[in-house]
Amino acid sequence: MPAPTAVRTAASFAPIVRRHSRLVHTVAMRVLHSRADADDVVQETFLAAWTNLDAIDDPAAISGWLVTTARRRAYDRLRRAVRVPFDELDEAVPAPDRHAPAGVAERTSLVAAARDVLARMPAPQRRCWELRHLDGLAYAEVATALDLPVSTVRGMLVRARETIARELATWR
Repeated sequence: MPAPTAVRTAASFAPIVRRHSRLVHTVAMRVLHSRADADDVVQETFLAAWTNLDAIDDPAAISGWLVTTARRRAYDRLRRAVRVPFDELDEAVPAPDRHAPAGVAERTSLVAAARDVLARMPAPQRRCWELRHLDGLAYAEVATALDLPVSTVRGMLVRARETIARELATWR
């Protein structure tokens, strides 16, 4: 079977990248918790999609294929990062402070306090904040998701940030 021309493939592939980039990045971030690693996984995923575009039979299934590929590549990246031969561990180097019991306890308390502040917010305001800051949506996307004007979303986010800053000021 002859390979498709580069122009046709590039033209058909660009909308796929635009449409699914955020989804693929979100999947990678949820596994890796590292923007740099997630960006690498996104590139690897779309490179794999580019090279296997002709093998994907159902164009409607591309999002599922991309999500599955991104998740697998993210887990592969985690597995590669964890593989440190036991004899290479240096016991003389102390563990980072973030792993010390006091650091873990402090972060756990901060997370609990932040969850408490969010739980006390009005539901629409909290949802705006979650969509913007946890899911990384743009203002217009938050407005669309909640069926609100963008100006309302902006106002709710300002009030949410002020509340969080005021309530968590002792944690600074």
